[in-house]
Amino acid sequence: MEIIKIYRAGVCIVLLLVSVNCFAERKFVINPKIEMGFQNDSNFWKSEHNEVSVNTYSVKPGIILGFETPRTQVYFDATLQPFWYDDQDSPPAGVRDASDDDYTGFTGLFNANYQLSDRLSLGLSDRAYVTRDPAEADIYSDSVSRDKYTINYLEPNAYYRLTDKFGLRSAYRNTNTYYEEDIEDSSENRGIFDLYYALNRTSTFYLDYQVWARDYDQTSSNYTSNQVTLNYERTLKYFSFLGGAGYQHRSFEDAALDNLDLFTWKLQVKRMDADSTVQTTRSRLLLEVGQSMNDVGSGDEYYTASYVRFEGGYRLTELIEASAKAKYQNSDYDQSPENDDTYLLSGKLGYKPLDYLTLGIEGGYETRDSNFDGIDYKNTFVLFTLAVNYDFGKQQLQE
Repeated sequence: MEIIKIYRAGVCIVLLLVSVNCFAERKFVINPKIEMGFQNDSNFWKSEHNEVSVNTYSVKPGIILGFETPRTQVYFDATLQPFWYDDQDSPPAGVRDASDDDYTGFTGLFNANYQLSDRLSLGLSDRAYVTRDPAEADIYSDSVSRDKYTINYLEPNAYYRLTDKFGLRSAYRNTNTYYEEDIEDSSENRGIFDLYYALNRTSTFYLDYQVWARDYDQTSSNYTSNQVTLNYERTLKYFSFLGGAGYQHRSFEDAALDNLDLFTWKLQVKRMDADSTVQTTRSRLLLEVGQSMNDVGSGDEYYTASYVRFEGGYRLTELIEASAKAKYQNSDYDQSPENDDTYLLSGKLGYKPLDYLTLGIEGGYETRDSNFDGIDYKNTFVLFTLAVNYDFGKQQLQE
């Protein structure tokens, strides 16, 4: 299985780096984890007319490995994700049993960076998923499909500090998507080039240029996109701000399809306590507003995605955290008059009686309102989780 090969390759790289740096000061982290979950969806299939309540059960064992020396940082995170589904209503005619979708998913994250010299650093990242979630293939997806697929993102990159003020980053990203059923697969090759200018210690401008080609293996037209944006980033003690805007042009091999042009922009605000993580900060906030275009358009379905995303959390006590999430996206299709509005709102309480144990309860509501008949939906969900995350801590070793 391809995903297992990726996992084994990541482990081998971690072991190789440990061996190479065996005589240097180093830190090594081993963090086993497991999460068990129960979820009920009132409209599992996100259907306008055939609503079926379904329970979802999951068990997600995994491990995090971390390795660090003065010149090398390696992070590896692998999680198996078995899911089981149980109908609470009798499925209408033509609707399959939810249990037919039982499967074992996978998430693999790998990141390595090496400081080759004072000016040059090299990196390699890899993300792999076996999933039924369309959002793992495209963050702007508004699909309700539950087709199982494997997707892998592989990205070597390099950063070169030209002067004290200027820096250049380049990366190549290869993305491959394979569906289990006879559904259209695709691959993408993308070049990323960023020119940075450090205005001062807290403010940076950078010009980003990306060019990518996506190829489909069935009937959808292959395309090439070019995008350039000018961005500004400012980092303060608790807050960081990012703003950018630019232009994207997409051309298709099929001459019957019109080229697409889009003004793309993004504003982002983050808040977190200084010298903290998502797990340890007292309060956190993420707000994103912007406009872009979906990359995965099987069936030549592309749209302008205008979105607002919010996530926030506050630790009420040392043991209890409250958090909320809200999302809105308008999908304005280019090749048809379809126009969809999707909304999600949820709230969560987390209780941490032990350093390594977290109990969570989350409830939420999601809906889509479309000008096309038959694709609206409303879904209410509730989720219970029990997570064990045992951090052995950073162990500093020195010969």
